[in-house]
Amino acid sequence: MHTLLMVRAQEIVEANGMVVRRKPVVGDMHWDGSVWRRWSGRRWAHAAYSLHPDRLEVSSRFDPLAKIDAASRRRALALAVEDQVATNSATVVFDGPNGVVLAYRRPVSHVFHAVMTIITGGLWVVVWLALALGRREDRVRLEADGWGNVWARPVAGA
Repeated sequence: MHTLLMVRAQEIVEANGMVVRRKPVVGDMHWDGSVWRRWSGRRWAHAAYSLHPDRLEVSSRFDPLAKIDAASRRRALALAVEDQVATNSATVVFDGPNGVVLAYRRPVSHVFHAVMTIITGGLWVVVWLALALGRREDRVRLEADGWGNVWARPVAGA
């Protein structure tokens, strides 16, 4: 089910450095006073990973900086994927030439459901099984920009 998002006009920093006021589109950058964020299509998001995290905390634009080569972009993406798999139990769904799709299984509180099963004399086990077997996953696509920053963008899940 898709929800209609009502996004109001906001200050966007365009590639030429001009600050304009309009509704954001995917990939737009915004300086929030402390860090650069990118519009994911749903919200302003922090970089998932960066080869140079200090650059994200400086208000100067990225476009005057020299872009990194394709091998360095791929390395940044690989490091971000490794971090997400190791720390957030993500699963690689698709590894393409321009990005990687990761899936995150929604957790089930087994302790809560075990307690509820005991309290209800075993009746809650039906609910517990339904939730454990039918859990969904959230998917994001990680993309590396030309400056070594990796950004997550939500994609349709299974």
